[in-house]
Amino acid sequence: MTAVKNMRCNKRDYLKKKIASLHKTALKTGTLLTAFSCLVPSVVQAIEPVNNTVVQTLAPPEEGTSVIDYQKIDQRLNRLMSSQTMVGLGVVIIENGRIRFVRGYGVRKSGGHEVVTPNTVFRWASLSKGVASTMVNLLADQKRLSLDDIISRYGTTLRLPDHAEQQATIRMLLSQRLGLVHNAYDDRLEHGEDPASLRQMLDQLHLSCSVGQCYGYQNVAFDTAHEIVERVTGMSYAQAVRRYLFLPLGMYSASIGRSALVNSLDWAEPHTGQHTREVKENYYRIPAAGGVNSSIIDLGRWVRAQMGMEPETLSHSLLNRIHQPQINTGTWKGGPVDHAMDDAAYAMAFRVYHYRGHLMVGHRGAVSGYRSLLLFDPKLKSGVAALWNSESPRPTGLQLEVMDMLYHQPFHDWMELDTPDLPPVEHHVSRPISKAERLRMERHNANGHHPVVAKKAVGKDAHSKNAHAVAAKSKPTKAPAHPAAAHKAAASDKKAHPAVVKKAAPKPAAKEKAAHKK
Repeated sequence: MTAVKNMRCNKRDYLKKKIASLHKTALKTGTLLTAFSCLVPSVVQAIEPVNNTVVQTLAPPEEGTSVIDYQKIDQRLNRLMSSQTMVGLGVVIIENGRIRFVRGYGVRKSGGHEVVTPNTVFRWASLSKGVASTMVNLLADQKRLSLDDIISRYGTTLRLPDHAEQQATIRMLLSQRLGLVHNAYDDRLEHGEDPASLRQMLDQLHLSCSVGQCYGYQNVAFDTAHEIVERVTGMSYAQAVRRYLFLPLGMYSASIGRSALVNSLDWAEPHTGQHTREVKENYYRIPAAGGVNSSIIDLGRWVRAQMGMEPETLSHSLLNRIHQPQINTGTWKGGPVDHAMDDAAYAMAFRVYHYRGHLMVGHRGAVSGYRSLLLFDPKLKSGVAALWNSESPRPTGLQLEVMDMLYHQPFHDWMELDTPDLPPVEHHVSRPISKAERLRMERHNANGHHPVVAKKAVGKDAHSKNAHAVAAKSKPTKAPAHPAAAHKAAASDKKAHPAVVKKAAPKPAAKEKAAHKK
């Protein structure tokens, strides 16, 4: 009996060792397959033939289910590309949660013959902020931080006037409620100064309001988010975002940083008009605010995920949280598209609007020679995104042309293709306007005139089309901070006043015309 028991024990031990060995082999194989799967898409993109046609094989519209006229959209975009202000463009349209249309137009470089495809990589500019907000909220879901933690707890380089970093929370940071003037020290960032040092010098300014109580769009300060991610994960910001967001969502072309862009096998170079520009490092040095690159197809995957179509990676509770309005931003002087969208509010690195009675979520971006946008209806799970390598404002109108089809509205030339190209003009900082002034401007525009733009020059804005920011040019918009009140608050009629700075900033050199939304 003892011998039989010993044989059984030896057999069990042998089987345990064998299973453990097989388990280790499986883990190694899985790791190799995962690494290989990350490389394959890049290799495929490099060897696949050039394809510049409408791609509907991803999710072909079923008979009678589509309300968007893709053929008309394609015709409109081909006509748009005849403008001398355009070089290359990528567009993706999602309908009912499925990518129905993705196409590249034009060329990667003016005068060249390499066409833009759905795989061509562009800069995201301020759309990058949504990635940072999503990453931080993902860490909050994992209980590795709380959105109501005080920023100073994480030992970041951010210093605010009156030691306000000891009262400001991560939620306030992500919703642009730090009490600073719009775009504080962007001009000094463009002048080549170190962003970490600039964050430490923000305490030389004066608060325009108590932290959390007013809206002031930031780039340098917002990038504190990347420091928080690095402190919590112990990884570089680029590594953390790739591991937790890009790879799980299948965004294999997505990357962070200048070198990742210019070393891509298929990337679009920046332009002003038809003139190629240098890809500058400045805004890549604040990766949470403006460091992401990708192809238009991967931006489409990102938008689908924001619609709730990838719940295993981004939960519905997370998405509801980051899309929840935090503060009213007023109505900003810009083009007709801006004036058509009501009740503008800022959530956590996303903007929330109402258009023809529908709630929409979006954001725009702009930085020297590149522009970007995304806009979607979270209820209908439909929307549009675009990336282009020029500074033309015309593609901005595409979002409402798509939405008009979605909402069964009559056609309107939002891209202004029937309007002659205008010569480049100096862009100016915008200010909030009252409802009465807005109605007066709309009546003026209806008579065939162009909207008036406030003449306070400092740079371009990625949302209202005018922004960079000298830290003493405009004042944050005061508005109710409570989410429910933010939806209903009317735009206040407040003019921007110069901020008082304790220490004068040096005059900027020729600027990079960056501009991440105001």
